[in-house]
Amino acid sequence: MKKLATLLLSAGMIVAASAPASAVDVKMDGEYTFTFITGEYFGSGDNFDRIGQRFRLGMTFTASENLSGYVQLQSAIAENDTTGYDWGTSNNAKTKIGVRQAYIDWMIPNTTVKVRMGKQLFGLPFDAMGKCVLMGPNLNSRDGIVLTSPVTDWLDMTAFWVRANYVNSETADNDTSRANKSDLFAVTGNMKFDGFTISPYVMYGSLDEKATLPGSSDGNIKGSGNAYWFGASATLNYFDPFVMKLSGAYGMINYDRFDDPAVNWNDRSGWYMQAKASYTTSFGTPILAAWYGSGDDSDAQYQYQNWIPTNGGRFHPTFGFCAGQSGLYNPTSRHNIAGTWGVQTGIENVSFLEDLTHTFTVTLFKGTNNSEQTNKYNVNPYTYMSYSDTAVEFDIDSIYNIYKNLSARLQLAYIINDFDESDHTAYKGTMDKDGWNASLTLSYKF
Repeated sequence: MKKLATLLLSAGMIVAASAPASAVDVKMDGEYTFTFITGEYFGSGDNFDRIGQRFRLGMTFTASENLSGYVQLQSAIAENDTTGYDWGTSNNAKTKIGVRQAYIDWMIPNTTVKVRMGKQLFGLPFDAMGKCVLMGPNLNSRDGIVLTSPVTDWLDMTAFWVRANYVNSETADNDTSRANKSDLFAVTGNMKFDGFTISPYVMYGSLDEKATLPGSSDGNIKGSGNAYWFGASATLNYFDPFVMKLSGAYGMINYDRFDDPAVNWNDRSGWYMQAKASYTTSFGTPILAAWYGSGDDSDAQYQYQNWIPTNGGRFHPTFGFCAGQSGLYNPTSRHNIAGTWGVQTGIENVSFLEDLTHTFTVTLFKGTNNSEQTNKYNVNPYTYMSYSDTAVEFDIDSIYNIYKNLSARLQLAYIINDFDESDHTAYKGTMDKDGWNASLTLSYKF
């Protein structure tokens, strides 16, 4: 890895020192991340213990204020892996350098339109509680084109196209009639007023038969069809230091065919809402947040019928129940808001010592899926909560800036389990344990 970094640095210096007619300015950035995590899985009580690291190296090549390129490499087991690699495993021998981002930025001549095309991190506007349920920039990059431009003093517009998935049925001839694709098209607006901003958006998905949407909410988004999403995020800071954030969205998928019994072709639709209020003081920022994600009601004819479809989105209000750790590992796999509602309270940015801050939160989780449905499908109560299921999580998040470029982050979580076993008879006695985890992440950024 050191040899590769040296070669890349040398190449960048050579390019930077070339003739003025073809010269570009080269700027490098990078990150080393180390994570130590241990705990007990929520529900089962099984132990886990992992240590790993990841290295990322980025380079920006600037030809002018109207043209630049960026490439970012990272160490991983696979090219699209975001975790890095575990210490002490045989997989270390398979570690390779993968491309995480590779794009160019350019301005359309004589306009204010900026184009970014290639492999990049982009998505829809963030929700009130952070991240984006539908499709956020998160960890995984996407292939596509993004157009951004100011329209007025108070309005900026963004449009993008994402080639979400591509499966060529006939690799020899690349016949487009046999190439299955999933494409996403979106338009977002960012409107800024005195003390208030709002970002509405709409997104359409064209889904081909064999091309799935990676990172979907439950793996059922596949097959030929059309998907639609409508949503908005808003922030009210007119009464600063009091700030209120609101967000919500509705989404649906309609499939074109239902002739494959091995695939769940059922149409689906759902919605969610989030709200977060905060008040900044000299000792910290008290917060109060709440959310609701639609779940399957008693009239649902099949599982997930009333869940909002997603594409690589994330809902991470906590470290334990919702896999919201900042490091390399998630002890759980829940990333979706669908089928739950909850309330969170706490205080952010508390500091007793210089360069050391803390956040303390308590979060209540409840299910929005009908009890008849949970027993009907015999699904793990953690991923498919009923009206009667409850979980309470206590989180502590501490960040210490050791040096200017080196930070340590300790995240602690404890989750109290109160699943109703009568709503999950197939899991009686097997998912009744509390859960906890402790994660320490050291990050050196340059």
